[in-house]
Amino acid sequence: MSAFEYVFTFYSLVLGLAAANVVTGFADMWRERSRIAVGVCVPLVALSLLVGIMNAWVTYWQNGASVEMGPSRMIGSALIALPYVFASKVMFPAPGEATSLEDHYFAHRRVLLLALAAPPLVGRVFAWMATGQFVQPGLEALYFNARIAIPLLLLLAPGRLINRLGLGVLLVVLIIGLFR
Repeated sequence: MSAFEYVFTFYSLVLGLAAANVVTGFADMWRERSRIAVGVCVPLVALSLLVGIMNAWVTYWQNGASVEMGPSRMIGSALIALPYVFASKVMFPAPGEATSLEDHYFAHRRVLLLALAAPPLVGRVFAWMATGQFVQPGLEALYFNARIAIPLLLLLAPGRLINRLGLGVLLVVLIIGLFR
């Protein structure tokens, strides 16, 4: 087994757990839709998490040739993947805890938004440590800056409309990022 295969197995397990949590949350949301108002923000966060997870997998796969096994690689992989698992559990309320997913989002949005910004930020820091470049110039820089900046800017925007629009823009950026 190569170093890439070894580390990618761990990374895939953690990211797979996060994806499974999101899909389970969607199923719970659908099942409870007559009791809990769904709203817009939680589905946008959930879709952003799923697409963010896909982006993490694609980015890791693209950099496979340079992967070396070691403590810093395992720590970096964990610091990128674990916020997705955390957010995938926090974004949905426990059964009977809430009557509105939108209210739940606004009660927990700071931690959710930080969890959305953390993986690309950690990835960029580890890339910078390895290559000396925080991000390659051009569209790549714009993409990663947007992935980090949008959730951080939404921390300052308490309004529902701004959060909905910002999460929608983030989702579009993430979808575009899959094809970069």
